Amino acid sequence: MESCYHGCQCGLPANWVKINVRETKDCFEVYALVPGLLWEEVQVQSDPAGRLVITGQPEQLDNPWGIVAFKKVISLPSRIDLLCTSTIMSLHGRLLVVVPFEQSNI
Repeated sequence: MESCYHGCQCGLPANWVKINVRETKDCFEVYALVPGLLWEEVQVQSDPAGRLVITGQPEQLDNPWGIVAFKKVISLPSRIDLLCTSTIMSLHGRLLVVVPFEQSNI
């Protein structure tokens, strides 16, 4: 497994899926390039421990681009707010996931 960012463990070999994580003052911005996949072929899940899982499954398995199913697991170094996580995907396979930090109730 390759390490990408703060302990990011990337899952099944899918070197064509590029991931970049940027930390801002109140969230993580996770950028992923998943060219050739449609919005409905990509799924993003998160858990309170700070893990973000991005999976992709092309509807057409014998597609001419050679795109195969993948799974990327990114372990973020902070607790995250599941209810406010948002995902945007462009027509060209650019995925942006905004993951806010969990707010403390102190």
